[in-house]
Amino acid sequence: MKWRFAPLACALSLAASAANPTPPTFAGTFFGSLPAASCTSQDVLLELGADGRYARQAHCQDDLQAAPKSAGRWSVTWNGTCVQLTPDDGQQPQEFAIHDDDLLVLTAGSCIEPIEDPRGRTLRRADTDGDR
Repeated sequence: MKWRFAPLACALSLAASAANPTPPTFAGTFFGSLPAASCTSQDVLLELGADGRYARQAHCQDDLQAAPKSAGRWSVTWNGTCVQLTPDDGQQPQEFAIHDDDLLVLTAGSCIEPIEDPRGRTLRRADTDGDR
């Protein structure tokens, strides 16, 4: 009897891992625009490494000046629905809601609280391998 349920257990395990991505499976490069305190908006390039580290570069859209680069650790939280960036410099973490595996939307406060308008708060996965 136990043998009949082993394939079901394996299938459930695979489904859970697909629904809850890990850094190695979700890693990649994202780009887009995010709000900034120092200017109207920033163009952002975010590299999420498979090792759980991230690097972020940004340029102010107003004057094209580069913002200081930031780096830190990232993780997938809230049962695979959010990405949290925790900077190395001790600043507040940022959370992004994951939409369709290719879009990150900066949240306002908590990742489980939806925002009304995601425009100017999104990062899209870069097409780096031609497969997407």
